Amino acid sequence: MQRGTALDSVYGTVNVSPVLQVIVKTRNFGQLTDLKVYNGTVVKTGQVLAELTDDTLERQLALAESNLAQSKIRHDLGPPSASALKNQEIEVDKLQKLVAATNIAPVELEKAQNELVSLREQVQNEMLVLNNEVDNLERARDDLLDQLKQMELTSPMDGVVLNLYVNLGEFLPPQSQVCRIGSAKNQIVANVNEEDVGYLKVGMKAHIRLYSFPDKDLTGTLAAILPQGENQVYPVWFSLDDSAQIVMPGMTGEMNVIVGERENTLTVPTRAIRRDNLVLVVVNGKVEETHVHVGFHTIEKSEILDGLNEGEAVILSNQDLFKPGMRVRELITRTD
Repeated sequence: MQRGTALDSVYGTVNVSPVLQVIVKTRNFGQLTDLKVYNGTVVKTGQVLAELTDDTLERQLALAESNLAQSKIRHDLGPPSASALKNQEIEVDKLQKLVAATNIAPVELEKAQNELVSLREQVQNEMLVLNNEVDNLERARDDLLDQLKQMELTSPMDGVVLNLYVNLGEFLPPQSQVCRIGSAKNQIVANVNEEDVGYLKVGMKAHIRLYSFPDKDLTGTLAAILPQGENQVYPVWFSLDDSAQIVMPGMTGEMNVIVGERENTLTVPTRAIRRDNLVLVVVNGKVEETHVHVGFHTIEKSEILDGLNEGEAVILSNQDLFKPGMRVRELITRTD
């Protein structure tokens, strides 16, 4: 128990999550016949992740290509009435010469010309039908090609495969989840109680300690406070100031954001304070249990407003092994 600087903080539990993450899903039915990634695979945008096959779709494509090829042959041959039109044009030209020589009545020429106009319209319509048929069959073929292309699943972003939800050989319906990809850059997501979130502002610094690195303190900057809480707990996001730190999605820990400071006050390591604010103190070589009134506190240090005197020795570790009245030998450890 000694004097020092007491800090007031907002406490929260934290977990590490990617800044961005996306679920890759199937768009069509198919069997998973090729899986190119696994949990932990580093991927690039556009990289092929998996491939599906659908025999029915491939048969439909083969039929569509055959129908298109036949349609193009008919198109190249031209309208069925084209030869009749050509013969009629020759007939009209002959009749015009005969009328000019006054060998036939003009009514014969007029009749032939009317038939020529009808044949020209018929050929034009037949050509339009042939063009439309080719266009429609090309669109149908292209739609099937697009569907087959969608059977190849690619990564929409640079990142790491965090979860794989499928197995090779499975038949997957549309919108099946295949994998979850997270960005290489991570963020710290903290859960803060409703009564504390009002003290926080974007840009504040946080002291973060992950359970994976219990002896290493990290520093983060408050990036966002989400406006929607749940069960009186609000999520807030921190970016790590040192991006070189090795943190992985799923890691958990604790954090403090310093919101107040008081100099020259009595403090003890926070780990000395047990449930219900009870502290084990050594008085004249015996263990005693006392209730304390805690002021400012952080993960590391807590201010004692009442219940302890300056210089008293408190038990910091293995507290379950000590009972009130037990005789102990003091071993003083400095905590500053």
